[in-house]
Amino acid sequence: MTNRAQPSNLGIAMPIWNVEPVADQPDLSLVSWQVMQVPDGGRHFVGYCPENREGRASSVIELMDLERLQGITSSGRVYQLKGKPGWNPDAEHTWRRWCAINSVTAYEDVTAEVWKAHLATKDEACSS
Repeated sequence: MTNRAQPSNLGIAMPIWNVEPVADQPDLSLVSWQVMQVPDGGRHFVGYCPENREGRASSVIELMDLERLQGITSSGRVYQLKGKPGWNPDAEHTWRRWCAINSVTAYEDVTAEVWKAHLATKDEACSS
């Protein structure tokens, strides 16, 4: 694992709140997104959710459609990744809080791997 979950040195405490139930919001989009992998191999979407104007860290990704950049998490929610990967301070804060709450002390950013696999699906479609 290459990254360490560490508290921000900004001295700013931002709240982490409950999210809408999946039944009320079964589909959400993420921009400025990343994919993080924790030591047990679980992967999570991290990004900014424009519908709710908040940073998000998803539950474990259960199924990923690399061509469409869409995934279903263990909660049953469907996430649509929009645009290219990126970074967002709200998403970063949410991810670090999620790590602290869940006692995750190390993780790996696998976004580049996911993006490369996505681009490969586009190359395959063009060559078919």
